[in-house]
Amino acid sequence: MNASDYCMITTTTDTMENADLITQTLLQEELAACIQRSDIESAYRWKGKIITSKEFRLEIKTTVNLYEKVAEVIERLHTYEVPELHMNVWSEAHPDYLGWIAQETLQPEYSESVDESLLKEL
Repeated sequence: MNASDYCMITTTTDTMENADLITQTLLQEELAACIQRSDIESAYRWKGKIITSKEFRLEIKTTVNLYEKVAEVIERLHTYEVPELHMNVWSEAHPDYLGWIAQETLQPEYSESVDESLLKEL
């Protein structure tokens, strides 16, 4: 088990409903072991304008080999035309923490489904 096999993927979104949908989907599909959400305020340039808005940052703990699947889910569910989506590969981490992530992202068959009410809200 090498720390470089694990990562944190970051994305931001504009609504708590979208953040919840992305979070629930990634956890239920066992593509992430843990997702932390924080409220932030962002300022950025978009199509020639300066925008300031409240957003929700998601920090997704997972394995490097699941990046593409995580990215597919985020791109499918995201409300933004161009979502923030990047991966930070770890150089060091506690071995027990890495073991826990490995256990929680094995992707065995799962029976839960995404809460349909979240999909309807979007």
